[in-house]
Order: sequence, then structure tokens, then C-alpha cells
Amino acid sequence: MLETSEVSIAVIHSSIEVGNRARNITKIERIVEKLSESSSIDLAVAPQMINGIPLYNYLITTVRRVKRVAETIPGTTTQKICVITNKYNKHLLVGPILERRGTKLYRSAFLTIPVLGVKGVVRQLEAFEGYGSNIEVPILDMSKFKVGVVIAEDILYPEISLLLNLASINVLIFYPSLDVNLNKQRYLAMMRAIETRCTVIMIGGTITRRGEILLDVPTIAIDENGDVIEELAGSEDRVLLVKIGVGADRGFMTHYRKSVLIKLRKLLSYLIK
Repeated sequence: MLETSEVSIAVIHSSIEVGNRARNITKIERIVEKLSESSSIDLAVAPQMINGIPLYNYLITTVRRVKRVAETIPGTTTQKICVITNKYNKHLLVGPILERRGTKLYRSAFLTIPVLGVKGVVRQLEAFEGYGSNIEVPILDMSKFKVGVVIAEDILYPEISLLLNLASINVLIFYPSLDVNLNKQRYLAMMRAIETRCTVIMIGGTITRRGEILLDVPTIAIDENGDVIEELAGSEDRVLLVKIGVGADRGFMTHYRKSVLIKLRKLLSYLIK
């Protein structure tokens, strides 16, 4: 029997102001500074759009309008986050932000670690409304544990959770879309927790513009049975601490799920012309 251990994930629930990168990053730094007082935190998770650039039609009318302000990874925002990572010696998962790669735009989350800087980038797999789609597995390997990252509409696809389950992730981080009903995404997150048999954390926060609250998105931790562990809401800066068990043998269903995947692959030839 494998020995089990525990890792701690600190989820930052904060307000993000559209168009104000300096304020957003300064606020995140203050929170990470407080988190640095604890050596037991293995990963800190920050909200999306910390650079203040909108990602969703809820906040913009066309993708074209923000294309000129999209940034590269590495870029200005990642450099500022790397400084925070090094200063406080914390692993920090951030995102997604609007990334420009060549002529395409992506919704991209990124992981920074001390000394090495940007360790990994996860992009939305199946995007809409002019955004690019990615073909890389949305997993970040933290050595002691594996983190799956689902961005926006990717939560709609059970095929992704099947892939993540086969990869034996320990926790799934979900950044919800602001263009899709949040209550619907909440229930989809519960279903994905059951499918992946791991904790799912939906990353929320309050979206503001010039001091006006536009949207309040809850931060929710869901266990592998689809039950809510804890939920945060409101504009107050708070941290949700989630403990994840790692090392346990979760592979008893892997053989059967791989078998289903092989069968589905064969069936696809009948459906795709």
C-alpha cells in the first residue's frame, strides 16, 4: 500500500480591477507576503485577469479591441509575478491572462517557481469567439503532486476530465468563464470532481471597473464526491486553504477507463467523416 501525504494549496479570493494591472498585482503581492509566513503552503493560486486585460465578452464587445494590449508569456506580467515568487519563495499559479502568440490570442494560465521563473503554461483547449485552441495536456507537474487546469468553456467537456483522470491528477483548478451561467458551471465542477475522483477548486473573485462591482464569482472547493468543502464570496480579500491527500492508489479504475477510451476512439470513425 502506498503511503499518503498531504499538500496545502492557498487559493486567493480577491477583487480584480479591469484596466489596473499595477493595483491587482500589488494586492496579490501583499497576500503572498502574508502566505510566506507559513512554510507549509505548497502552492498559491491567484485569480484570472490579474493584468487587468478582459478575457470575456461580458467585459468587452470584440476580441479585436484588446488584441493590441495582449502580451506574451514570458512578458511584463510574468516578470512581475516571478519577482514575487522569488521574493517570498512561493510557487504561484496565475491566470488565465490574455496571451498573444504570433497572430493568435489565447486564454493562458502560468506557473512560476522560485529561481527558475515560468515553469509551465496551460492554454484553453477548445476556445470560442476568436481565441486560439491548444493541443497540449492541461497538467502542471509539481513533483509531489499533479495539478490539472481547466479554463472557461473547457469545463463543458467530460472528455477532458477523462484525460485528466487517466493522468492521475491530484487536484483540478478551474477558472470559470464570465460568459457562461455561473450556477451551471458550479454543477459542472461538481460533476468533474466525481469524474476525476479528486478535489476541484473553482477560482473566483470580484470583478470591478473604476470601483464599480461588475460581477461576484464565488471560490468553491469541491471534494471527490461532488460535495462542497468550503465556499468564499464577496469583495473582501480572503484565502481558502485546501489540503489535498497525495500518494494514495487511485488507479483501480484506470484499466477500465482506458478500455472505454480505446472503444470510443474506434467509434469515432463512424461519426467523423
